Amino acid sequence: MYDLTALREEFPVLEEVIYLDNAATTQTPVRSVEAICDFFYEYAGNYGRGTHRLARETTIRCEESREELATFLGAYPEQIIWTGNTTGAINLVSQGLAWKKGDEVLCTALEHHSNLLPWMALKKRGVKIGIIPHEGGYVDPDSVSDMITGKTRVVAVTQMSNVTGTIQPVDEIADIVHDAGAVIVVDGAQSVGHIPVDITKMDYLAIAGHKGLLGPQGVGALYAEDPATLSESQYGGGTVTSVSFEEVTLRPVPARLEPGTPNIPGIIGMGPAIRLVDELGAEAIADHEEALGTALFDALEEIGLVDIFSPRGTPVLSFGVQGLHPDLVATRLDDMAAICVRSGMHCAEPYARSFCDQGTVRASVACYNTEEEVMILADTLREMLDEWDPDSEPDYVPEPDPWEKSKCP
Repeated sequence: MYDLTALREEFPVLEEVIYLDNAATTQTPVRSVEAICDFFYEYAGNYGRGTHRLARETTIRCEESREELATFLGAYPEQIIWTGNTTGAINLVSQGLAWKKGDEVLCTALEHHSNLLPWMALKKRGVKIGIIPHEGGYVDPDSVSDMITGKTRVVAVTQMSNVTGTIQPVDEIADIVHDAGAVIVVDGAQSVGHIPVDITKMDYLAIAGHKGLLGPQGVGALYAEDPATLSESQYGGGTVTSVSFEEVTLRPVPARLEPGTPNIPGIIGMGPAIRLVDELGAEAIADHEEALGTALFDALEEIGLVDIFSPRGTPVLSFGVQGLHPDLVATRLDDMAAICVRSGMHCAEPYARSFCDQGTVRASVACYNTEEEVMILADTLREMLDEWDPDSEPDYVPEPDPWEKSKCP
């Protein structure tokens, strides 16, 4: 087990709050923030553009981060394509594959909108979408086998649910998919950095920089076993070697799939964050988070009026409090003990709504959380319910979203 006290020094905000919304975004370590500041203060240039020293240093640092991620996954650097987020990575695949009318995509009923909506959008091209059922948050590979056909091009599956933390048998599903001549697209937003991930059977893996890898927001990546299978869905600077009014010559992958100026400071900040996760070790992180999830499950199970929707031991635990809106529970936890949890649909509305029309309360742990913190959550929830008078409690109406957008992730 790693030194938890020393690790928490990398995240100063943990002195101010009990942060249990890690499935939405983890906190970024000091070493990453310092690397980002060094970029702005010491050598800010554009990536891959220019021969002067600042541009060269910027390019070197960005490629070092690509190599860090590739090494962490057991991949080659040219198999890593930088994106803005997991959503961008999945869209890169959905828009980069060639489709014809009658093709089929299978998704699971557990998916985050980011691994559902890009595939549903293909209906406009005549692509059919099938939804693989689950049982208690787990997909049975036999269900995939039953649904897959000769017209199935892609099977898209989350490795770890962002609602209940259940882990899917990706390797078994991949064998079925490949035997049928299709490819598997894995949403690794909640898994990479939280559990050991084996890419050997994955055709594509979408990665979030700002979750298990502890990086800054606005950076994601796509691992592609063969990036040459993807066509360009966007064009622009950085993707070409020469341009005339008659002909365009594209650069090799991954450059031709990374148009425009990327999130340079974010990519540079990814390198130190990945190294920190690697130092801790995926196995150790998974064991620590499983222990916290187990402790929280057991504590909540003892509280009346609490319905738990996640299995015991998952690092992402969804629950509901009978008679109270999830947003009200989350707001009171913050007000009473500076506890940060998520409430609502978690951008996985079909799955979250299957538990409650109003969604769930979600507590999600990371490598830096402590057992004391999850116990404070349980104790605060118990105190909240002890003080609650259902006869005097007004109906809770969530405040309208000023941007009229669903809250993600």
